[in-house]
Amino acid sequence: MAEKGVVTEIKNDLVVIKMTRTEACAKCRACIAGMSEKEMIMEADNQCNAQVGDWVELELADNGFFFAVMIMYGIPLLAFMAGVLLTYFVIIPRFMPFTNPDLPSFAIGLVFTVIAYLWIRSQEHRWEGKKYRPIAARITSPDPDLM
Repeated sequence: MAEKGVVTEIKNDLVVIKMTRTEACAKCRACIAGMSEKEMIMEADNQCNAQVGDWVELELADNGFFFAVMIMYGIPLLAFMAGVLLTYFVIIPRFMPFTNPDLPSFAIGLVFTVIAYLWIRSQEHRWEGKKYRPIAARITSPDPDLM
């Protein structure tokens, strides 16, 4: 389902869109903004030549959504698993053979996860391209529920 929002500003070939979070967005709780604010401001490619005040439908390419999810959830999960498995099966048996590996493995897994998130954050400039940016696909009428 495409989301709707109103264009508040035009920046070159981008539009700034103000939209109300849907109930599905609010229940996700993936970001702090989704937990506290009702409105969301985002930039999108202006493919429908929208002007300030126009209501537009926002879309995200399917492959762009998939890659964004893999970056934000897949990479940290793999880092966590690598930290746990490496510590549990390699580091603890080799360097501390009489230690219970459960807690150190979990702790190193969390450290690897934090490192993965820091790495993702440092690489944001690579993922700011059009592949992951929403698209203002078409001009539409205002949603009566959002007014």
